[in-house]
Amino acid sequence: MEIAIAWLTMAALILLVLGIIDPGTALFWSKGVKTRKRAAMIYGFVFFATVALSIVFFPRTNLESKLYTLLAFGVIALAAGYVNPQLVLPWRRDATRRAVALFYLPPIALIAGAIFYTGMTTQVDPRYDLRPEELSSASEPELIKYRAAEALDGDNNLGMARIRNIELSDAADGGYDVVVEYNMDDVVFVSFFKIKAEEDMTKVYKALYSGDFDLNKVTVTGYFPVGDRDRKNPSVPVWTTTLDKTQAKNVDWSKSDYELAGEVLPKLWKTEYMHPDYK
Repeated sequence: MEIAIAWLTMAALILLVLGIIDPGTALFWSKGVKTRKRAAMIYGFVFFATVALSIVFFPRTNLESKLYTLLAFGVIALAAGYVNPQLVLPWRRDATRRAVALFYLPPIALIAGAIFYTGMTTQVDPRYDLRPEELSSASEPELIKYRAAEALDGDNNLGMARIRNIELSDAADGGYDVVVEYNMDDVVFVSFFKIKAEEDMTKVYKALYSGDFDLNKVTVTGYFPVGDRDRKNPSVPVWTTTLDKTQAKNVDWSKSDYELAGEVLPKLWKTEYMHPDYK
């Protein structure tokens, strides 16, 4: 299926370019008016439709990532249709904004509902999960592991469990040293890896330091199958950061994850390791 969709996507792209150069040849099957605008609308729509299908059938991404990408395509199409209805409804000669809304809003609402449902049903790693009735009687180490696993629950967009391992050890000067290892998302571009990793690490630090835990320091390491286009190689450490209690006590943990990741924590945590390919 993936191969067939890939060929259709490539054919649509070629015909889209050809339609801009020579619409008569690109629209060889059409008996109507053959213009660049019509060729661009028809093959542009087919191209984006096949890209959306490739996302659905692409085996490396999990369901939630596919839904978010499809939602983005739907919103973009809806916005484009508000400007030019004919662009996103090329098969209709009387395309209107109302027709665009009726065609695209129902699937957008359905996808948004599916995203909400998958988010509500995402499971904490069973190695560290605690049932509600167990929270009050759980030990501090168990609660620390649970909160860290809850911050990065479910799978990454490669279908791997997000949490790899969580370890605790007694610090020499009191409190716990916590090590959290997780599988990073595939965000394609190297420059985006750091941004996404900052968000993930912030979630862990906030979950632990905003709780009433006796912590000495927390270390977070992101893993990823570096140097493999198919992402089938074993994952290796990409980025390791540490935030100790001295820096953490000066942080206003009531701030949003966005504020903490973008303006606060990257200035406080210490980078212990960065893979050469991601510096």
